[in-house]
Amino acid sequence: MYWFRRGAACALIGMGLVGCSGLTQVQDSISRFDQGTHSASVAETNFLRAVQTADCTSQFYANASDWAIGSLVNFDISGTCVPTILDDKQVQTRQALMDAVTLYADKMVALATGDDNTALDANAQKLAGVLNSTAHQHGFQNLPVAADVEAGIIAISEMALDQRRFSDVKTAAAKMDGSLGAVIGKLKAENTNFAVGIASKIDRLETNLRAVVAGTHQDRRRMSFFDVVEARRIMRSANPFIPQTVIPSQNAAAPQDNAQSAALQLNAVLDTVLAANRAIAGAGTGGIVAAVNNLIVRAQDAQSVQASLNK
Repeated sequence: MYWFRRGAACALIGMGLVGCSGLTQVQDSISRFDQGTHSASVAETNFLRAVQTADCTSQFYANASDWAIGSLVNFDISGTCVPTILDDKQVQTRQALMDAVTLYADKMVALATGDDNTALDANAQKLAGVLNSTAHQHGFQNLPVAADVEAGIIAISEMALDQRRFSDVKTAAAKMDGSLGAVIGKLKAENTNFAVGIASKIDRLETNLRAVVAGTHQDRRRMSFFDVVEARRIMRSANPFIPQTVIPSQNAAAPQDNAQSAALQLNAVLDTVLAANRAIAGAGTGGIVAAVNNLIVRAQDAQSVQASLNK
């Protein structure tokens, strides 16, 4: 009976993908694919929150500057903020896209076990149902999406709900590649747009600070040294994309010093999610292992760096 089940499991993983001897290795790689995808999701959330932080901090300094030159009647020092680039509801909507990607990875793990029951847990099933319903009703109001992105979310959620059944991970990875690519493509475009918006706000702040320091230099002379030091402190506090302390691992990307660099790093991780999925679809065991290992390294480094942005 044991050998029968083991043989059935080998068939389920995919005829021609691995032999029985490689079954455990491929299952482990699928599990690590899931792990790397979840790390990418955490990094994405941290990036979105850093965008909010930079938005609100730069708003305060911009208002203070406008008040100082008389173009603003009053200013707020309570710490409240209404983000102009990305509010909480919009963060949740973008996170829904990443949730679809992690749901897909979770389902791939369930398929790779070789068990008859590939259903996800209750929370994942509930999330899949919400995503499916929202996409069917065109409910991503805070995130205008193209038809292919909506269709991608629907396809992934239906897979998670077992409305689209696949006999093995190789077939599933190939069939779902387009859906996964559409969702990830939208996430990457969003990340790039947010980075451009934040860069504009930070540039404006730097311009204002330089004008203030230059304006006081004649009166303060050598004391203006302290104005320059304070301007540098303000710039660093306003830009969460300058981590205070980053100790990269041997394979880590360079520490991020602006929003564009952070977005580029994050988008590169999302690309490795797609690359790993394509390896699962078409590569042998060695290719799958290599692609997944690359995802793990990049995703964990991104998670570490992006987490430091909000500290």
